[in-house]
Amino acid sequence: MSVSPILTVRDLRCHFDSGQGLLAAVDGVDLNIAPGEVLGLVGESGSGKSTLGRIIAGLQPRTGGSMVLDDRPLPAKFKSRDFRFTANRVQMVFQDSYASLNPRMTILDSLLEPLRVRRMPDSAAKALGRQWLDRVGLAAGAAERYPHELSGGQRQRIGIARAFIAEPKLVICDEPVSALDVSVQAQIIQLLRDLQQDLNTAMLFIAHDLAVVRHLSSRTAVMYLGEIVELGESAQVFSQPLHPYSKMLISAHLSADLKHKNVSHYRSDKSAVRLPPLADDAGCRFAPRCPYAEEGCVAQPPWLQSGDGGSVAACHRLQWLD
Repeated sequence: MSVSPILTVRDLRCHFDSGQGLLAAVDGVDLNIAPGEVLGLVGESGSGKSTLGRIIAGLQPRTGGSMVLDDRPLPAKFKSRDFRFTANRVQMVFQDSYASLNPRMTILDSLLEPLRVRRMPDSAAKALGRQWLDRVGLAAGAAERYPHELSGGQRQRIGIARAFIAEPKLVICDEPVSALDVSVQAQIIQLLRDLQQDLNTAMLFIAHDLAVVRHLSSRTAVMYLGEIVELGESAQVFSQPLHPYSKMLISAHLSADLKHKNVSHYRSDKSAVRLPPLADDAGCRFAPRCPYAEEGCVAQPPWLQSGDGGSVAACHRLQWLD
């Protein structure tokens, strides 16, 4: 018997009116996340990763498409009951740990907010909060301190504890280590990995660091200018990427000690690309930067199609690429 995904999105769109047309921050995204799965989401800045995460968390309204969370379809415009339903099942770890904490609240009060919203008795909430301080590696004395009194790594531990404390079914991690010192990043990544495995919580892990995504995620989605251009098992995506954009990302970012003989090594020019794209732009959005592009690539948008190894990629020339 198959298990229903914790999250299903179909043709998800988020467009903004710029005065010159509709800007496509997220455009036609299809995704499933299974219970307990870690899905990595990678792409350059401006690709729409954070916007997609915020839509799933209920923090950003969508323009169109469908979203089913824990077997319940959610409307494009949330009402109070939809916010409550989503908040009980989806939590988020933000990139800026300082901005995500109220500077006027103690660490313990910030940590207990999700429990108080659920009307947990105060004594039980405080006891659980102190347990979680210890679980994320913070001393008991941190409970009565304020965000400005903690380091960036300590604040991010609080953000992680606050996301997991109410036992959500899905945690969205939006660049959770990119603002931290390199010496702290590995500790935070290991903490997230341990909590995810201990609690079997599904996770959408958004990051620039491809090596971290490869290490954490079971599947990886590659996003470019609002669209998913490749999706597959992480081992397959990182060893044999299908889409030219995926090849470019991996070639540019993976450390030299990772050998990928199937990855093309080239650079591309962003100058011909409109950032962000308009919703009515025709053709493949990567075509101006793609070394394999032909005339037909700029006329019709590509679709996700199956390639070698079980991955899918949106490329007109997929069957001709190495």
